[in-house]
This record gives sequence, C-alpha cells and structure tokens, in this order.
Amino acid sequence: MGRRALRDACPDCRTPVAIAVSLGAILAFGLLDTAFAQSADFRARARAPSQGGSARAVVLTRGERVSRTDEQRSQRPVVDTSKRPHDPLVAIVSIASQSIEVFGPDGSIHRSRVSTGQRGFETPTGVFSVLQRNRYHRSNIYSGAPMPYMQRLTWSGIALHEGHLPGFPASHGCIRMSGSFAQTMWALGRIGMRVIVSPRDVHPVAFNHAALPQPRLGAVGASAGPVRVASNTDTAAPADPMVAASPYLAAQARLAKATADKAAAEKAVKPAHDIAAEKSAESRQLAEALKASQAILADAEEHLEHESFGMSTVQTEAAEAEILARIRRAEAGVKAARDAHEQLRINERKVSDEAFAAAAAAREARQAVETAADELRLARRAVEPISVFVSRKTGRIHVRQGFGPLGDEPVTIVDPDRPIGTHVFTAIDQTGDGSGVRWVAVSVPTSGGETGKRKGERTSQEPAEASSAAEALGRITLPREITDLMAERLWPGASLIVSDYGLGETGQETDFVIVTR
Repeated sequence: MGRRALRDACPDCRTPVAIAVSLGAILAFGLLDTAFAQSADFRARARAPSQGGSARAVVLTRGERVSRTDEQRSQRPVVDTSKRPHDPLVAIVSIASQSIEVFGPDGSIHRSRVSTGQRGFETPTGVFSVLQRNRYHRSNIYSGAPMPYMQRLTWSGIALHEGHLPGFPASHGCIRMSGSFAQTMWALGRIGMRVIVSPRDVHPVAFNHAALPQPRLGAVGASAGPVRVASNTDTAAPADPMVAASPYLAAQARLAKATADKAAAEKAVKPAHDIAAEKSAESRQLAEALKASQAILADAEEHLEHESFGMSTVQTEAAEAEILARIRRAEAGVKAARDAHEQLRINERKVSDEAFAAAAAAREARQAVETAADELRLARRAVEPISVFVSRKTGRIHVRQGFGPLGDEPVTIVDPDRPIGTHVFTAIDQTGDGSGVRWVAVSVPTSGGETGKRKGERTSQEPAEASSAAEALGRITLPREITDLMAERLWPGASLIVSDYGLGETGQETDFVIVTR
C-alpha cells in the first residue's frame, strides 16, 4: 500500500493514532499468518537345500534383466530373504552333433536336436548368456522372418529360437530348435542364463581348486526384512540383533532395506514441499507488509517534519504551546511507527530464514529420493550372480554383476604367451546354510568341430593346445581385491571365465560375451 493510496483510504492517516492503528493491523496480520503457517504438520523358482547332486551339474543364472520399466520396479514384491537364489542353468550347444543340452544342479535336464549356421553364416562358438527374450519376435535383418520363442545371445543377431531342423547346419547363424523344445527352453530360460556354443560335445564336470573362492558370511539384522521407519510416537527404537548370513541373504537384506528406504524418502517429499511452500508464501506476505510499513514510517516522519516547520512561524506563547504539543504527538507517532516497523522487519527476517531453510529441506528431501533410488538400483543389481572374466589376450580381469561392470584391473598369468584355453567355472550349488558352494567346470574347445557341415561331410579335427582347467587356474594369480569381492557376492550362478580371447559384445545390458571363433 503506497502513501497516496493510504491517504485516499484514510484522510486522517497523518495523525499518530491513525498511524498506530494501521501498523497494528499490519502486525496483527503478520502474526496471525505466522501462527497459521507454524501449525502445519510431516523379490520362479526356489530350491530346498540340496542333499547332494550329480558330478555333472551346472548352475548359472543372471535373474531378470537389469533394465525394467518404472512400473515393473514398483510392482516388485517385498523380498523373502529366506529363499535361495534361482537354480542356475546352462545350455551347451554342440555344433558337431547339432544338439543342445541343458544342465542344472542335478545334471542334465533336457537334450534336443538343433540346426546351427550354414557355411558362410557359421554360428560363433564361445561363451554367451541370454540377453533378451521375445515370444513373438521377427528378424530385423532377414525381412521380418518369424523367430518364435527368441532368446537373444548377441545384439548382432545370434539367438536361440524355434525353426526348421533339416538335420544339418542350415541357419543364418542362429540356433534353431524344434517347436516343442523351443517352448521348453522358453519355460526354463531367463535373462542371464549361460549358453555355451562349442565345436564339439562338452559337459560340465565337478571341480575343486584352491584358487576358487568360497562365500564369506556377512552380518545382517536378525529380522532380515524391510526396515521399519521409526515414528514420532516411538519411545525407543528396538535393537535388531546382527546375525551371520550368506552373501545372498545379505544381498537380499540390502535390497529389502533399499526398497523401504526409498519408500520412506518418497513419503517425506510432500510434507517438506508443503512446509517450504507455506513458509515462502508467509515470507512474501511479510515482505509486502514491511514495504507498506516503510511507507507509513516515511509518512510519519514527513508529518513530524511538517509540524516542526510550524515553529518557525509561531508568534505567541499559546501558539507555541499548541505547536509543541503537535510536535510531541508527531514524535510519538514516528516512534510507534519506527518500533512497529523494526518488529515487523525482525519477523520478516525470521520467517525469510525459515523459508530458506524449508526450501533447502525440500531440496534435500528430493535429493534423498534420488540417492535412495540409486541405492535401490545397485541393490537390485547386487542380488544377481557375479561374473569374473580373465582374458589372456588383454592381461586383465573384468568383473560384472547384473549386466553392469564393477571394474577391471591387470592380472598376473604365468607364461602369458602360451595358450590357456577357454574354461567356464560355475558355482553350481550351495550348502544348506549357504556357507559353501560346489563348483563345476566346462572347458570349451576352440577347434575340432564342424563348420557349416552338411550331413555326410567329414569332420575336421585339430589337437587341443590349451591348458586343462586346473592348469589354467594354476597359471593365474587373482588379485586379492577380486577374490574378496567374489567371496562377498558368491552364490549359485556366480562364474569365473578364463580365456585366451578378449571381450566380444560386452557392453551395457550384457554379461561377458567371449567369441572363440
């Protein structure tokens, strides 16, 4: 409210009484608004513990894909931390026998015929995993050709899918399966399932070696469930005793806590935002009142100046006494206006500071949601099996989990110029209490198979030159940091791959892809 508007609304605003009444109304409005603002409140399958198993068992899974829509993420059930990880599966495709065999913790599960790539379109051999699944897929390379029950192995176009089986390699590189087996594989498979394509028949064998780590038990809360957020009415937060837990259970507990923490962080955003909005509005109102108060004070001072000027024209004692009385009243009005303005300025500064703090708290609440969301993404990835790859070609060791990289560093290999072969070591099963795992190994030959062979053609065989699985491990010195990391995240499905080759199409949203031809 400006001076002219104030005068137009109240012709007597020059009087000290009118000034005091106007300031009182402004202060009362600010105090009432302050009181009002201060009154606002703020994890398909799970196996029973194994009692033993075949020496030719294999385990490997990567669980569901890391990339999910926000809706899928929001529909994830609360994790049951008493469950074990999914039984790992591995499919081994033999180009020599044109067959596929699937292994689980108790050995071979299914075997069937396939048709791999014909001459000129050979199916690459090596170590792969399922990257994508599509029940009704059509090729984006070969004129939209149907590829039912597609389970992708490379982003460049190699996949398992239903197709015609003529009894010899006939595809353009994919692995064709019969209709019934394609459906079986669809039911068995899942994102991350290990698929090994070998030039000839190979099988997983029970394996033990001092270089292979064992799980390291960690400490989690005895409840191992979602964390309850304490409320203002809690008199004391009950202590959750810590107990030893397997790495998988610890990862599940972390996921449960991250899920609860994100929910709590999201819940705190609206109250913090509401308080910030209320304090901001209150601060604006007081700033406007302070501006009006400044105008009133200026009017009072102008009035005092006007009254004081009258002393220069006084001629009688009576007139002098009257002017002195008017000057005293004007001085009282100035003092009242100045005192009220100063109190209003103090209130405005206080509420402005509160509004700034509330805005900062709202920003922190939103940042807490982002931090909790990042932790939840990491926790979801952390319940997937860990994969470690040692490449003789690059002399480095790489670690991935949940299709995401955890790091890589140099590795020491004895006689680095001599072939070491390609060997896949998989944690097959765990003991009942999760304190140990059984390992199996698959050594993938890099020669001696058939390349685009039609029925009746001869097989070209070449002698293997590489180390055995045990010799290969004996030639490698794993960094202490890597063995510790594996021990902390080791459960069925974890794998260690050793190869003469380097990384293939290994990027975002993939496990290790090692092409041996």
